[in-house]
Amino acid sequence: MLHTVSNSNIDIELINADDAVLFWQNGVILAIKNNQQLITILAKTSHCYVLDNDIIARGLTPLIDERITIINMDEVIALTERYYPQMKW
Repeated sequence: MLHTVSNSNIDIELINADDAVLFWQNGVILAIKNNQQLITILAKTSHCYVLDNDIIARGLTPLIDERITIINMDEVIALTERYYPQMKW
C-alpha cells in the first residue's frame, strides 16, 4: 500500500513493513528530523519518500531526515504504479 501524506493527520497503526509512505504538500513537515511521528513511521517501514518540490518550496531541504528518500514527480508516478492500493491522508 502507498500512504500519501498531505497533512499531519495520519493513522500510523495502518502502516505495515511492506508499505511505502510519501510525504507531500503540507505533509512534508512530518519528514523533518526528530519528529516523533516520523520516528514511529520509520519503525514500521523503511520505504519513506518526500517530494522535492514541496520541501524546496517550504525551505525544508536541510531539515529532512536522512532516512527519507527525496524524489521528484516522475518518481512519485513510479511509486503509484508499484504500490496498490493507496491511502490518502
